Amino acid sequence: MRIRFTSLIVLLSAVCLLSSCLKDDDDDTDYTYYGDTGLSAFSLGTMNRYLHTKTAAGKDSVYKLTYVGSAYKFTIDQLGHQIYNTDSLPYGTDVKHVIASVTAVNNGIIYLKSATSDSLAFYSNTDSIDFSTPRTLRVVSQDGQRYVDYTVKLNVRTVPAGTISWQKKTDNAQLAQLDNVHALSAGSYVYVFGLLNGQTVGYSSGIYDGETWTPMSGSFSARASFVTKGKALFALDNGTVYSSSDNGQSWTAVATNSALKRLVAASSAHLYALTANGYSSVTGIAESADDGRTWTTDDIDDNAMMLPDDEVSYTAIPVRTNDSIEQVMIVGRCSAANDIYARTWTKLDDYSSQPVASPWTYVDNSGESNYSLGEIPSLTVTAFGGYPVALISNGSYISSLLQSRDSGLTWEASGKTLPDGLTSAIGKLTMTTDSEGSLWIISGGSVWKE
Repeated sequence: MRIRFTSLIVLLSAVCLLSSCLKDDDDDTDYTYYGDTGLSAFSLGTMNRYLHTKTAAGKDSVYKLTYVGSAYKFTIDQLGHQIYNTDSLPYGTDVKHVIASVTAVNNGIIYLKSATSDSLAFYSNTDSIDFSTPRTLRVVSQDGQRYVDYTVKLNVRTVPAGTISWQKKTDNAQLAQLDNVHALSAGSYVYVFGLLNGQTVGYSSGIYDGETWTPMSGSFSARASFVTKGKALFALDNGTVYSSSDNGQSWTAVATNSALKRLVAASSAHLYALTANGYSSVTGIAESADDGRTWTTDDIDDNAMMLPDDEVSYTAIPVRTNDSIEQVMIVGRCSAANDIYARTWTKLDDYSSQPVASPWTYVDNSGESNYSLGEIPSLTVTAFGGYPVALISNGSYISSLLQSRDSGLTWEASGKTLPDGLTSAIGKLTMTTDSEGSLWIISGGSVWKE
Protein backbone atom coordinates (compact mmCIF):
# COMPACT_ATOMS: atom_id res chain seq x y z
CA MET A 1 0.00 0.00 0.00
CA ARG A 2 1.38 3.43 -0.89
CA ILE A 3 1.50 5.85 2.00
CA ARG A 4 2.61 9.45 2.02
CA PHE A 5 5.39 9.14 4.56
CA THR A 6 7.20 12.18 6.01
CA SER A 7 10.75 11.21 6.79
CA LEU A 8 11.55 10.26 10.35
CA ILE A 9 14.97 11.84 10.03
CA VAL A 10 13.90 15.29 11.10
CA LEU A 11 11.51 14.03 13.74
CA LEU A 12 13.87 11.54 15.34
CA SER A 13 17.34 12.99 14.74
CA ALA A 14 17.54 14.15 18.34
CA VAL A 15 17.06 10.66 19.69
CA CYS A 16 18.91 8.50 17.14
CA LEU A 17 21.97 8.55 19.43
CA LEU A 18 19.99 7.11 22.29
CA SER A 19 20.39 3.54 21.13
CA SER A 20 22.31 1.52 23.67
CA CYS A 21 24.19 -1.74 23.54
CA LEU A 22 23.55 -4.28 26.27
CA LYS A 23 25.56 -7.43 26.89
CA ASP A 24 24.53 -10.44 28.92
CA ASP A 25 27.27 -11.70 31.29
CA ASP A 26 26.94 -15.23 29.94
CA ASP A 27 26.47 -14.30 26.29
CA ASP A 28 29.00 -12.78 23.94
CA THR A 29 26.27 -11.39 21.63
CA ASP A 30 25.71 -7.64 21.59
CA TYR A 31 22.03 -6.59 21.45
CA THR A 32 21.09 -3.14 20.16
CA TYR A 33 17.96 -1.53 21.59
CA TYR A 34 16.90 1.45 19.50
CA GLY A 35 15.75 4.71 20.93
CA ASP A 36 14.14 6.07 17.76
CA THR A 37 10.52 5.18 17.13
CA GLY A 38 7.46 5.92 15.03
CA LEU A 39 4.78 4.34 12.83
CA SER A 40 5.56 3.53 9.20
CA ALA A 41 2.36 1.90 7.91
CA PHE A 42 -1.38 1.80 8.62
CA SER A 43 -3.94 -0.18 6.60
CA LEU A 44 -7.47 -1.55 7.03
CA GLY A 45 -8.62 -5.13 6.67
CA THR A 46 -11.98 -6.30 5.29
CA MET A 47 -14.66 -3.72 6.05
CA ASN A 48 -18.41 -4.08 6.42
CA ARG A 49 -20.91 -1.65 4.96
CA TYR A 50 -24.59 -1.53 5.92
CA LEU A 51 -27.28 0.13 3.81
CA HIS A 52 -30.74 0.65 5.30
CA THR A 53 -33.62 -0.02 2.91
CA LYS A 54 -37.27 -1.01 3.01
CA THR A 55 -38.88 -4.18 1.72
CA ALA A 56 -41.76 -4.16 -0.74
CA ALA A 57 -44.05 -4.41 2.28
CA GLY A 58 -42.56 -1.22 3.73
CA LYS A 59 -40.60 -2.91 6.52
CA ASP A 60 -37.12 -1.74 7.43
CA SER A 61 -34.32 -3.90 6.10
CA VAL A 62 -30.53 -3.83 6.21
CA TYR A 63 -28.35 -4.77 3.23
CA LYS A 64 -24.80 -5.83 4.13
CA LEU A 65 -21.80 -5.41 1.83
CA THR A 66 -18.08 -6.06 2.36
CA TYR A 67 -15.11 -4.36 0.70
CA VAL A 68 -11.32 -4.39 0.78
CA GLY A 69 -10.27 -1.71 3.25
CA SER A 70 -6.60 -1.85 2.24
CA ALA A 71 -7.54 -0.16 -1.05
CA TYR A 72 -8.07 3.08 0.88
CA LYS A 73 -4.73 4.79 1.40
CA PHE A 74 -3.82 6.41 4.71
CA THR A 75 -1.51 9.36 5.26
CA ILE A 76 0.88 9.30 8.23
CA ASP A 77 1.76 12.86 9.22
CA GLN A 78 4.99 12.40 11.18
CA LEU A 79 5.20 16.04 12.22
CA GLY A 80 1.60 16.45 13.35
CA HIS A 81 1.31 12.83 14.56
CA GLN A 82 -1.92 12.30 12.62
CA ILE A 83 -3.10 9.25 10.63
CA TYR A 84 -6.05 9.73 8.27
CA ASN A 85 -7.57 8.82 4.89
CA THR A 86 -8.12 11.59 2.34
CA ASP A 87 -10.48 9.41 0.24
CA SER A 88 -13.43 8.86 2.56
CA LEU A 89 -14.67 5.34 3.26
CA PRO A 90 -18.03 4.47 1.65
CA TYR A 91 -21.26 5.60 3.24
CA GLY A 92 -22.58 3.10 5.79
CA THR A 93 -19.15 1.67 6.70
CA ASP A 94 -19.06 0.07 10.14
CA VAL A 95 -16.11 1.79 11.87
CA LYS A 96 -16.96 0.36 15.29
CA HIS A 97 -15.53 -3.03 14.38
CA VAL A 98 -12.28 -2.44 12.49
CA ILE A 99 -9.24 -4.65 12.09
CA ALA A 100 -6.24 -2.52 11.14
CA SER A 101 -2.64 -3.50 10.50
CA VAL A 102 -0.05 -1.14 12.00
CA THR A 103 3.74 -1.28 11.57
CA ALA A 104 6.27 0.44 13.82
CA VAL A 105 9.82 1.60 13.06
CA ASN A 106 12.54 -0.60 14.58
CA ASN A 107 9.95 -3.02 16.00
CA GLY A 108 8.66 -0.49 18.47
CA ILE A 109 5.92 -1.58 20.85
CA ILE A 110 2.44 -0.32 19.90
CA TYR A 111 -0.29 0.47 22.44
CA LEU A 112 -3.91 1.57 22.05
CA LYS A 113 -5.14 4.24 24.40
CA SER A 114 -8.58 3.71 25.92
CA ALA A 115 -11.36 5.84 24.45
CA THR A 116 -12.56 6.79 27.93
CA SER A 117 -9.39 6.98 30.04
CA ASP A 118 -5.60 7.27 29.87
CA SER A 119 -5.04 3.54 30.25
CA LEU A 120 -3.07 1.70 27.57
CA ALA A 121 -3.36 -1.80 26.17
CA PHE A 122 -1.12 -3.72 23.80
CA TYR A 123 -2.28 -3.25 20.21
CA SER A 124 -2.95 -6.37 18.15
CA ASN A 125 -3.37 -6.40 14.38
CA THR A 126 -6.05 -9.07 14.82
CA ASP A 127 -8.25 -7.28 17.38
CA SER A 128 -11.45 -5.49 16.40
CA ILE A 129 -11.18 -1.81 17.34
CA ASP A 130 -13.84 0.90 17.64
CA PHE A 131 -12.71 3.80 15.43
CA SER A 132 -16.04 5.65 15.51
CA THR A 133 -14.17 8.42 17.31
CA PRO A 134 -10.50 9.39 16.85
CA ARG A 135 -8.23 6.96 18.70
CA THR A 136 -4.70 7.32 20.02
CA LEU A 137 -1.92 4.88 19.17
CA ARG A 138 1.28 5.05 21.22
CA VAL A 139 4.47 3.53 19.89
CA VAL A 140 7.30 3.05 22.41
CA SER A 141 10.93 2.59 21.44
CA GLN A 142 12.71 -0.66 22.21
CA ASP A 143 14.83 0.92 24.89
CA GLY A 144 11.75 2.32 26.58
CA GLN A 145 13.16 5.84 26.58
CA ARG A 146 10.90 7.43 24.00
CA TYR A 147 7.32 7.24 22.75
CA VAL A 148 5.19 9.00 20.14
CA ASP A 149 1.38 9.33 20.20
CA TYR A 150 -0.59 9.31 16.94
CA THR A 151 -4.24 10.32 16.52
CA VAL A 152 -6.04 8.02 14.08
CA LYS A 153 -9.17 9.29 12.35
CA LEU A 154 -11.24 7.26 9.86
CA ASN A 155 -13.12 9.56 7.47
CA VAL A 156 -16.44 8.16 6.24
CA ARG A 157 -18.81 9.70 3.73
CA THR A 158 -21.81 11.34 5.33
CA VAL A 159 -24.72 11.10 2.91
CA PRO A 160 -28.07 12.73 3.73
CA ALA A 161 -31.13 10.55 3.37
CA GLY A 162 -32.30 10.21 -0.21
CA THR A 163 -29.06 11.43 -1.81
CA ILE A 164 -25.91 9.96 -3.26
CA SER A 165 -22.48 11.46 -2.79
CA TRP A 166 -20.88 11.49 -6.27
CA GLN A 167 -17.18 11.64 -7.08
CA LYS A 168 -16.24 12.87 -10.55
CA LYS A 169 -13.44 10.55 -11.63
CA THR A 170 -12.51 11.77 -15.09
CA ASP A 171 -13.48 13.16 -18.47
CA ASN A 172 -12.01 10.53 -20.78
CA ALA A 173 -11.59 11.37 -24.47
CA GLN A 174 -11.45 7.70 -25.54
CA LEU A 175 -14.72 6.83 -23.80
CA ALA A 176 -16.31 9.97 -25.25
CA GLN A 177 -15.78 8.61 -28.79
CA LEU A 178 -17.86 5.49 -28.14
CA ASP A 179 -21.48 5.00 -29.16
CA ASN A 180 -23.96 2.45 -27.82
CA VAL A 181 -21.95 2.23 -24.60
CA HIS A 182 -22.55 -0.55 -22.10
CA ALA A 183 -20.90 -0.83 -18.67
CA LEU A 184 -20.24 -3.98 -16.65
CA SER A 185 -18.31 -4.85 -13.52
CA ALA A 186 -16.56 -7.98 -12.28
CA GLY A 187 -14.10 -8.54 -9.48
CA SER A 188 -11.98 -5.43 -8.99
CA TYR A 189 -12.72 -3.87 -12.39
CA VAL A 190 -15.29 -1.80 -14.26
CA TYR A 191 -15.65 -2.28 -18.02
CA VAL A 192 -17.08 -0.08 -20.75
CA PHE A 193 -17.87 -1.40 -24.26
CA GLY A 194 -18.98 0.69 -27.20
CA LEU A 195 -18.93 1.17 -30.96
CA LEU A 196 -16.01 2.88 -32.66
CA ASN A 197 -15.73 2.96 -36.46
CA GLY A 198 -18.19 0.09 -36.82
CA GLN A 199 -16.39 -2.18 -34.34
CA THR A 200 -17.00 -2.90 -30.65
CA VAL A 201 -14.07 -2.02 -28.40
CA GLY A 202 -13.66 -2.12 -24.65
CA TYR A 203 -11.85 -0.37 -21.80
CA SER A 204 -11.21 -1.34 -18.18
CA SER A 205 -10.46 0.52 -14.96
CA GLY A 206 -9.96 -0.61 -11.36
CA ILE A 207 -12.86 0.01 -9.01
CA TYR A 208 -10.50 2.05 -6.81
CA ASP A 209 -9.33 4.07 -9.80
CA GLY A 210 -11.81 5.30 -12.41
CA GLU A 211 -9.33 7.83 -13.82
CA THR A 212 -7.19 5.52 -15.95
CA TRP A 213 -8.91 3.40 -18.61
CA THR A 214 -6.94 0.65 -20.36
CA PRO A 215 -7.91 -0.48 -23.87
CA MET A 216 -8.80 -4.16 -24.22
CA SER A 217 -7.16 -6.39 -26.75
CA GLY A 218 -8.62 -6.52 -30.26
CA SER A 219 -12.13 -5.65 -31.28
CA PHE A 220 -15.46 -7.32 -32.00
CA SER A 221 -18.20 -6.77 -34.55
CA ALA A 222 -20.97 -4.24 -34.00
CA ARG A 223 -23.30 -7.11 -33.03
CA ALA A 224 -21.13 -8.38 -30.17
CA SER A 225 -22.64 -8.67 -26.69
CA PHE A 226 -21.03 -9.01 -23.26
CA VAL A 227 -21.79 -10.19 -19.73
CA THR A 228 -19.74 -10.92 -16.61
CA LYS A 229 -19.79 -13.98 -14.38
CA GLY A 230 -17.62 -14.16 -11.28
CA LYS A 231 -14.41 -12.34 -12.21
CA ALA A 232 -14.57 -13.32 -15.89
CA LEU A 233 -15.77 -11.51 -19.02
CA PHE A 234 -17.81 -13.28 -21.70
CA ALA A 235 -18.52 -12.17 -25.26
CA LEU A 236 -20.71 -13.48 -28.05
CA ASP A 237 -19.82 -12.47 -31.60
CA ASN A 238 -21.24 -14.07 -34.74
CA GLY A 239 -22.14 -17.27 -32.90
CA THR A 240 -18.79 -17.71 -31.13
CA VAL A 241 -18.55 -17.46 -27.34
CA TYR A 242 -15.34 -15.93 -25.95
CA SER A 243 -14.06 -15.62 -22.39
CA SER A 244 -11.41 -13.49 -20.73
CA SER A 245 -9.90 -13.84 -17.27
CA ASP A 246 -7.39 -10.99 -17.59
CA ASN A 247 -9.67 -7.95 -17.97
CA GLY A 248 -10.01 -8.27 -21.72
CA GLN A 249 -6.28 -8.32 -22.49
CA SER A 250 -6.73 -11.73 -24.12
CA TRP A 251 -9.78 -13.68 -25.28
CA THR A 252 -10.28 -17.43 -25.69
CA ALA A 253 -12.86 -18.95 -28.03
CA VAL A 254 -14.98 -21.22 -25.85
CA ALA A 255 -17.56 -22.60 -28.29
CA THR A 256 -19.42 -21.85 -31.51
CA ASN A 257 -23.20 -22.11 -31.67
CA SER A 258 -24.98 -20.55 -34.61
CA ALA A 259 -28.30 -20.52 -32.75
CA LEU A 260 -27.03 -17.99 -30.21
CA LYS A 261 -27.94 -14.41 -31.05
CA ARG A 262 -27.05 -12.30 -28.04
CA LEU A 263 -25.77 -12.68 -24.46
CA VAL A 264 -28.40 -11.03 -22.29
CA ALA A 265 -27.69 -11.96 -18.66
CA ALA A 266 -25.58 -13.90 -16.20
CA SER A 267 -25.98 -15.09 -12.63
CA SER A 268 -23.36 -16.54 -10.31
CA ALA A 269 -24.00 -19.95 -11.88
CA HIS A 270 -25.26 -19.47 -15.45
CA LEU A 271 -24.91 -17.54 -18.69
CA TYR A 272 -28.04 -16.66 -20.67
CA ALA A 273 -28.34 -15.93 -24.38
CA LEU A 274 -31.15 -15.26 -26.83
CA THR A 275 -31.59 -17.84 -29.55
CA ALA A 276 -32.79 -17.01 -33.04
CA ASN A 277 -33.09 -18.15 -36.63
CA GLY A 278 -30.16 -16.20 -38.00
CA TYR A 279 -30.45 -12.60 -36.86
CA SER A 280 -34.18 -12.38 -37.42
CA SER A 281 -36.82 -13.54 -35.00
CA VAL A 282 -35.97 -14.52 -31.44
CA THR A 283 -36.87 -18.13 -30.66
CA GLY A 284 -36.12 -18.31 -26.92
CA ILE A 285 -33.44 -18.27 -24.23
CA ALA A 286 -30.56 -20.72 -23.86
CA GLU A 287 -28.69 -21.41 -20.63
CA SER A 288 -25.09 -22.46 -20.02
CA ALA A 289 -23.84 -23.91 -16.75
CA ASP A 290 -20.24 -24.45 -17.93
CA ASP A 291 -19.09 -20.95 -18.91
CA GLY A 292 -20.42 -21.05 -22.46
CA ARG A 293 -19.14 -24.42 -23.65
CA THR A 294 -22.56 -26.09 -23.88
CA TRP A 295 -26.06 -24.63 -24.03
CA THR A 296 -29.56 -25.95 -23.30
CA THR A 297 -32.95 -24.41 -23.98
CA ASP A 298 -34.42 -22.67 -20.94
CA ASP A 299 -38.13 -22.52 -20.15
CA ILE A 300 -40.18 -19.39 -20.76
CA ASP A 301 -43.82 -18.90 -19.84
CA ASP A 302 -44.87 -16.53 -22.62
CA ASN A 303 -44.33 -15.53 -26.23
CA ALA A 304 -40.64 -15.48 -27.17
CA MET A 305 -41.34 -12.56 -29.49
CA MET A 306 -41.65 -10.41 -26.36
CA LEU A 307 -38.04 -11.10 -25.36
CA PRO A 308 -35.90 -7.94 -25.57
CA ASP A 309 -32.95 -7.88 -27.96
CA ASP A 310 -32.19 -4.15 -28.16
CA GLU A 311 -31.02 -1.70 -25.47
CA VAL A 312 -30.68 -4.76 -23.22
CA SER A 313 -29.50 -4.46 -19.62
CA TYR A 314 -29.66 -7.03 -16.86
CA THR A 315 -29.34 -7.50 -13.12
CA ALA A 316 -28.77 -10.54 -10.91
CA ILE A 317 -29.64 -9.90 -7.27
CA PRO A 318 -29.43 -12.50 -4.47
CA VAL A 319 -32.74 -13.27 -2.80
CA ARG A 320 -32.59 -11.85 0.71
CA THR A 321 -33.74 -15.08 2.32
CA ASN A 322 -31.46 -17.43 0.35
CA ASP A 323 -28.06 -16.46 -1.09
CA SER A 324 -28.14 -19.54 -3.37
CA ILE A 325 -31.03 -18.05 -5.34
CA GLU A 326 -30.73 -14.97 -7.52
CA GLN A 327 -33.43 -13.02 -9.28
CA VAL A 328 -32.19 -12.38 -12.80
CA MET A 329 -33.86 -9.53 -14.69
CA ILE A 330 -33.59 -8.62 -18.37
CA VAL A 331 -34.88 -5.23 -19.53
CA GLY A 332 -34.85 -3.91 -23.09
CA ARG A 333 -36.74 -3.38 -26.32
CA CYS A 334 -38.01 -5.87 -28.92
CA SER A 335 -36.56 -4.77 -32.24
CA ALA A 336 -38.48 -7.34 -34.31
CA ALA A 337 -41.75 -5.77 -33.20
CA ASN A 338 -40.39 -2.27 -33.79
CA ASP A 339 -41.06 -1.72 -30.12
CA ILE A 340 -40.68 1.63 -28.35
CA TYR A 341 -41.41 0.39 -24.83
CA ALA A 342 -39.30 -1.44 -22.28
CA ARG A 343 -39.97 -5.16 -21.85
CA THR A 344 -39.04 -6.87 -18.59
CA TRP A 345 -38.42 -10.56 -17.98
CA THR A 346 -37.36 -12.21 -14.72
CA LYS A 347 -36.22 -15.61 -13.53
CA LEU A 348 -35.32 -17.12 -10.16
CA ASP A 349 -31.98 -18.85 -10.73
CA ASP A 350 -31.73 -21.52 -8.04
CA TYR A 351 -28.25 -23.03 -7.82
CA SER A 352 -28.65 -24.54 -4.35
CA SER A 353 -27.95 -28.22 -3.65
CA GLN A 354 -31.62 -29.02 -4.35
CA PRO A 355 -32.64 -26.48 -6.98
CA VAL A 356 -36.22 -25.76 -7.98
CA ALA A 357 -36.67 -25.03 -11.69
CA SER A 358 -38.14 -21.64 -12.55
CA PRO A 359 -39.14 -20.38 -16.04
CA TRP A 360 -38.51 -16.93 -17.44
CA THR A 361 -41.57 -14.80 -16.72
CA TYR A 362 -42.76 -11.78 -18.65
CA VAL A 363 -43.57 -8.74 -16.50
CA ASP A 364 -46.43 -7.02 -18.30
CA ASN A 365 -45.95 -3.37 -17.40
CA SER A 366 -45.19 -1.79 -20.75
CA GLY A 367 -46.96 1.26 -22.10
CA GLU A 368 -47.59 4.69 -20.66
CA SER A 369 -48.35 3.74 -17.07
CA ASN A 370 -46.94 6.10 -14.44
CA TYR A 371 -45.23 3.08 -12.91
CA SER A 372 -43.69 1.58 -16.06
CA LEU A 373 -40.41 2.41 -17.73
CA GLY A 374 -42.40 3.66 -20.74
CA GLU A 375 -40.66 4.63 -23.97
CA ILE A 376 -36.96 3.88 -23.95
CA PRO A 377 -34.91 5.44 -26.72
CA SER A 378 -31.94 4.66 -24.45
CA LEU A 379 -31.97 2.49 -21.32
CA THR A 380 -29.48 1.29 -18.72
CA VAL A 381 -30.25 -0.94 -15.72
CA THR A 382 -28.16 -2.20 -12.80
CA ALA A 383 -28.56 -3.31 -9.19
CA PHE A 384 -28.03 -0.85 -6.35
CA GLY A 385 -28.79 -1.28 -2.67
CA GLY A 386 -30.37 -4.68 -3.26
CA TYR A 387 -32.86 -3.51 -5.93
CA PRO A 388 -32.80 -2.90 -9.70
CA VAL A 389 -32.42 0.75 -10.74
CA ALA A 390 -32.80 2.29 -14.19
CA LEU A 391 -31.99 5.44 -16.18
CA ILE A 392 -33.78 6.42 -19.38
CA SER A 393 -32.60 9.01 -21.91
CA ASN A 394 -34.04 10.36 -25.15
CA GLY A 395 -31.25 12.78 -26.02
CA SER A 396 -32.78 15.87 -24.46
CA TYR A 397 -34.25 14.32 -21.35
CA ILE A 398 -32.88 12.03 -18.69
CA SER A 399 -35.07 10.37 -16.09
CA SER A 400 -34.47 10.40 -12.38
CA LEU A 401 -32.87 7.28 -10.95
CA LEU A 402 -35.80 4.85 -11.02
CA GLN A 403 -36.10 1.90 -8.65
CA SER A 404 -38.26 -1.22 -8.56
CA ARG A 405 -39.02 -3.00 -5.29
CA ASP A 406 -41.42 -5.55 -6.81
CA SER A 407 -39.29 -7.38 -9.39
CA GLY A 408 -39.87 -4.92 -12.20
CA LEU A 409 -43.65 -4.69 -11.98
CA THR A 410 -43.54 -1.00 -11.02
CA TRP A 411 -40.81 1.64 -11.23
CA GLU A 412 -40.72 4.81 -9.17
CA ALA A 413 -38.27 7.64 -8.59
CA SER A 414 -35.76 6.53 -5.97
CA GLY A 415 -35.29 10.05 -4.63
CA LYS A 416 -31.53 9.71 -5.05
CA THR A 417 -29.64 12.50 -6.75
CA LEU A 418 -27.80 12.26 -10.07
CA PRO A 419 -24.36 13.76 -10.75
CA ASP A 420 -24.17 17.44 -11.63
CA GLY A 421 -23.42 17.86 -15.32
CA LEU A 422 -24.83 14.48 -16.35
CA THR A 423 -25.76 14.54 -20.06
CA SER A 424 -28.48 12.56 -21.78
CA ALA A 425 -27.16 11.83 -25.28
CA ILE A 426 -28.64 8.63 -26.72
CA GLY A 427 -26.13 5.82 -26.77
CA LYS A 428 -23.69 7.67 -24.52
CA LEU A 429 -25.19 6.86 -21.11
CA THR A 430 -24.60 3.70 -19.09
CA MET A 431 -24.20 2.59 -15.50
CA THR A 432 -23.07 -0.40 -13.47
CA THR A 433 -22.49 -1.44 -9.87
CA ASP A 434 -19.11 -2.72 -8.76
CA SER A 435 -18.37 -5.67 -6.48
CA GLU A 436 -18.42 -3.43 -3.40
CA GLY A 437 -21.87 -2.01 -4.15
CA SER A 438 -20.79 1.40 -5.47
CA LEU A 439 -22.76 2.83 -8.38
CA TRP A 440 -20.93 4.07 -11.50
CA ILE A 441 -22.39 6.30 -14.21
CA ILE A 442 -20.60 6.95 -17.49
CA SER A 443 -21.97 9.57 -19.88
CA GLY A 444 -20.21 11.04 -22.88
CA GLY A 445 -16.80 10.05 -21.50
CA SER A 446 -17.45 11.52 -18.04
CA VAL A 447 -17.16 9.02 -15.20
CA TRP A 448 -18.81 9.33 -11.79
CA LYS A 449 -18.67 6.95 -8.84
CA GLU A 450 -20.98 6.88 -5.85
